[in-house]
Formats: sequence, structure tokens, C-alpha cells
Amino acid sequence: MAYRMVLEFICNFRNLLQCTIRDARMGGQILHMKRSELVYILVITLLAVGLVSATNPNTFGSDRPILYLYWLLRLFIECGLFVAFRSLLDSNDTMRLKPVPLFVSALFLSLVPYVLAMTTFDIVLGVPELGLDGQVPGGGSFFGAFLLEIAYLFDDHLFLCLMVSLPRLLSAQESTGPAFEGMIADHGTSALTDGRDILPMLDPPLRGKPLRIEAQEHYVVIHATEENRMFLGRFSDVVQSLPDALGLMVHRSHWVAREEVSEVFVERRNTKLRLRNGDVVPVSRRYRRVVADQFKN
Repeated sequence: MAYRMVLEFICNFRNLLQCTIRDARMGGQILHMKRSELVYILVITLLAVGLVSATNPNTFGSDRPILYLYWLLRLFIECGLFVAFRSLLDSNDTMRLKPVPLFVSALFLSLVPYVLAMTTFDIVLGVPELGLDGQVPGGGSFFGAFLLEIAYLFDDHLFLCLMVSLPRLLSAQESTGPAFEGMIADHGTSALTDGRDILPMLDPPLRGKPLRIEAQEHYVVIHATEENRMFLGRFSDVVQSLPDALGLMVHRSHWVAREEVSEVFVERRNTKLRLRNGDVVPVSRRYRRVVADQFKN
């Protein structure tokens, strides 16, 4: 019975990992993370809690639930800091870090805040590890003790962050990425529609067909065949009112009409679209796969 339960757990975990790897290929910030990735992170953190609780001495006496709660909060803080830094870096379109540099950057950026948070956490609970009760390890300074604490916690932090990032790292190895260079957009039947039909919120109605739309702070700028229009509004509301067949978002601040795209190219590791009128529109990391699928021919 126990053997069968172990096999069933391994199979379910393998299926979860495969599903998470598939969804991780889409990337995204923490608010746009796939449900399977969030479940995977939760499972990994809970497994780590059980492991460290069983292998570390109980500083709370015979009260095992308190020990599990201590490690649960500690590892969730550690995992949350890493995911937050990774999402912050991933959302920066100017950096465009690949999965491995993104992992390493988030690992080291979250290490010091994690150690500071854990030191404060232990002091509050009365179990400081830096000897702040008056006994500094080795008789050195508190700064030296803090550096030793960073070195002491680094391997644990590396292991947890590596397990959390495993699906994204594996998906990066399995996918070579879209070949954008020199890709020419091939369009079928014209899908452009007159602005009067698809943007009823504009008064007066938009003259001509929308070619591209961009957000500029609190304003929306529509570039059409017969005019350019700037107005106060929400970029997301305008994009949602457009038919899917007409165009697509390629950046959180840019929408383009499909038939206006003449070329997809890479410039200094940044993917961009060249429109038929000569305009160049940036493509963010989040939408690179979508652009590659749309214009793969």
C-alpha cells in the first residue's frame, strides 16, 4: 500500500512538472503566472518544509507543529522574495534577460533581503543565529557574522530557488526560441476594418483604418490611415474593443494591425516589427512567442 502511494505521488508530481514546463514557456510576470506554476511552487515549498523540519534540530522543544509553522513561514518568505525579484526583472523589457541569467540575478538579489528578513524573524522569536544576544561567533564583528550567515544560508537558498525555477530552466533548454531574423510577415485576406465600425467610443469617429495603437501614460494614440488621434483613456479598453482578427498586442503599450506588419527582425537582441509605412514597434519578451506564431510563414 505504501509503495503504491509513493508511486502515485511520483507520477502526479511528474505530470505537474511536465504541465508546468509547458506553461512556463509562455513566461510572464507573477500576476500572469500560470496556475500550474503557482501550484508547482507551492508543492516544492511544502516538500522543502517537510524536509528541513525533519533534518534540523527542534529549537522549540517537543512542540513539533510550532517547528513546522516556523519553517513554513521562513521558506514562504524565501520563495516569495525570489519570485518577486525574478518577476521584477522579467517585467523589465529593456533588460531582456534569458532564463539562466534571470535566475542567477534573482538568486543573488534576493539573498541579502532573505538573510536580513530571517535574522529579524529569528530575533523576534528569540532564536537569533548571529549571536546578537551578546556572543558574536568567533569573537568578530557583527558585520563579519552577517557575512558568515549569508555564506551559511546560500546553499539552502540556491537549492530552493533552483527547484522553484526548474520548469522555466528546462523549458529554456527544450525550446531554442523563435527565429525572428529576417522573418517576413505573410498575410492572407485583408482584415482591416474602418475605424467608424470598431471604435464607437470615439467622437467624432476615427477616419480611416487603425494601423497601430500605443499608450502614452494616461493617453491613447491611434495611428490610422487617414489621421492620428490622441485622447484620454485606457489602452486596455481600446484593445479589448478591437476584433481579434484585426490585430494583436505585441507589447503592454503597443497594438498593431496584422496586415500592416511587413517584417519581424532582431536589433541588439530586441525583437521589433517593421510596418508597411516604415514605423518600427517593439516586441516585449512576453509577446515574442505570440509574434513568432502569428508570422511564422
